[in-house]
Amino acid sequence: MKKSIISIVCALMFTTGIANAVPWCHQGTIVQIADVSWNQSQILANFTGSIPTGVTDPEHYITFTATHNYANTFAGGGGGFGGYSVPGSGQVKVEAYAPYAYTNMVGPGNYFTSQGVQFKLKKCYTIPPMTIHHEFVALDDISGDDLVGDDGAVKPYVELEAINKYWKKVPARPNATEQAPARANIRR
Repeated sequence: MKKSIISIVCALMFTTGIANAVPWCHQGTIVQIADVSWNQSQILANFTGSIPTGVTDPEHYITFTATHNYANTFAGGGGGFGGYSVPGSGQVKVEAYAPYAYTNMVGPGNYFTSQGVQFKLKKCYTIPPMTIHHEFVALDDISGDDLVGDDGAVKPYVELEAINKYWKKVPARPNATEQAPARANIRR
């Protein structure tokens, strides 16, 4: 009895962990909304609160908190689209990329707010991922009279037949009976 209850509890823990394991902004659109470069005064102006005890690198903590406070001013309004939900819609992520002492710190005390910080803000929107936009050439010098014949039927574009010389014709795939014969001398 105990083993069956334990196995049921373990199975539930694993399935709930799997069900919630989706990446941030899954099936949404991530848009870079800002590329920011701050000096020390801008970092300190966006820092609020105090440094908690036990923080090993207060300079790093101040910069991290200031950039995330700034990002929170852009949060919200991810928008709804089509009735489906996107995890993290409306949230803004901070991606710091400079200076090296801030982004790739090997130990406390290597970064100072006087070095400034450079970071990008990326926001998640609920709209589906953006796709490639293809430009199409407009048919020039065609009026309504040129498209409709005397009998009311639509006439094809004059240069439409020239399209065959630009399209690549792919030979039809062989069906199962036309495939190459199998080798007879296969060693086993």
